[in-house]
Amino acid sequence: MRQLFSVFSLLTIVLFVAVSSIDVVMYAKKPVQAGLSQTMDREHEVFVKIREAMSKEEECVPVRVGALGQIDIQYLACSDAAFKQDAESFKVSENIRVPQAISRRVNFWRRVYSLWSKNQYVIHVPEYPEVVLEIHDSTRIADVGDKRREKLMKPGLDSRRRHYRQILHKLAGLKKIERDKLTVTERRVHDAFAHISAKNKFRIAASSLRVQRGQREYIATGLEVAQKYLPHVEAEFQKQGLMPELARIAFIESSFNLKALSKVGASGVYQVMPETGRDYLIVNDLIDERNDPVKASRAAAKLLAMNYKILGEWPLAITAYNHGVGGISRAMREKGTSDIVTLINKYDGANFGFASKNFYAGFLGLLATLKNAQKVFPEIPPSEPLRFETVKVGGKSLSEVKKKYKLTNFTITSLNPDIGRSFMRSNGVFPSRYVLKVPPRSTNNLSKLASWRP
Repeated sequence: MRQLFSVFSLLTIVLFVAVSSIDVVMYAKKPVQAGLSQTMDREHEVFVKIREAMSKEEECVPVRVGALGQIDIQYLACSDAAFKQDAESFKVSENIRVPQAISRRVNFWRRVYSLWSKNQYVIHVPEYPEVVLEIHDSTRIADVGDKRREKLMKPGLDSRRRHYRQILHKLAGLKKIERDKLTVTERRVHDAFAHISAKNKFRIAASSLRVQRGQREYIATGLEVAQKYLPHVEAEFQKQGLMPELARIAFIESSFNLKALSKVGASGVYQVMPETGRDYLIVNDLIDERNDPVKASRAAAKLLAMNYKILGEWPLAITAYNHGVGGISRAMREKGTSDIVTLINKYDGANFGFASKNFYAGFLGLLATLKNAQKVFPEIPPSEPLRFETVKVGGKSLSEVKKKYKLTNFTITSLNPDIGRSFMRSNGVFPSRYVLKVPPRSTNNLSKLASWRP
């Protein structure tokens, strides 16, 4: 596992001294394009000096090369060793290894989850996500909400993205590229694609530049919550004959947000749709078991098991959790292959967009992040898993259950997030097959959970 953030403390002083000679371009409602090429060329000169100083580093890191007012401009600096390592196959868990063909894509998502904060916005190429052109870091803008932050950042992001598109269109239009006739920024952009063999790579990039926001805080917050549930949901996946690592799809779906609810009605940490949930769970206006991670894991595991039975390959089954079995089956028929890498690179079917193409790579990047969670997220203290026992309470009223097991409303709702407020207010009757989690009356069989760590 790569050692994240290994050069930050070493470079902090160097970075701020190095950028002192760069002109600061203030954010405005309509950024002025004049002089942007010269500004970016000067940024590149700073970048080259910093990169030379980190020739032996084994991890790519963002380095500050300039500023737009209170927004710092960063480039992703990779030593030769780090760049080479990014393309190597590596294990993300006991059971799963990253294919070399998508290792750069996986490492991009690893950085999204572990390196870049929610205040960092990354300009990159969707078709080749690892091609990061620059990062806008708004950390110095304090005490503003997300909408206000995005509004402040949008002019600069749009301006710089527009300039990169111009460069890419120029490179795409050249029959023969002579590097000595390019500006230093054009050479930097050109060289960022050196590992990509596609002939039309610059044209593809010019039409699809994208901004990705960092997710580090969301994963950290999710991990703090997930520690209570992961041992239980991993046990459920194993019970159904699946790799326990698959349980962590919840981070990709919702960052393990217990209250996650999508616009199309998917709910809970596994983002189970209502129709899917009703096949395996109790889903109604009073009780929605999709919102209990332990119970929802049963549905998620069964869905993944079904995907695997139909598709025959785990990369396809995992991707189908996002894109659907039917969609992946069509992709396989159209391309005549079950190879996920081929589908990612060559299939352009309806709705198989950026999210679907990157779902498997994102999952692997998440596993790589969580593999070393205590080092990546030192601010999140390890905590013990949720302790409970289960009792069948079908047909009994809430008041009967509270009296029998000496429970408070707080205890019930804390252990059972699937029980809605309406049920609690109306003294509802539990459905016939409902199982309630209650505080443990003994410590038997809990020793393994007590020692569990993410």
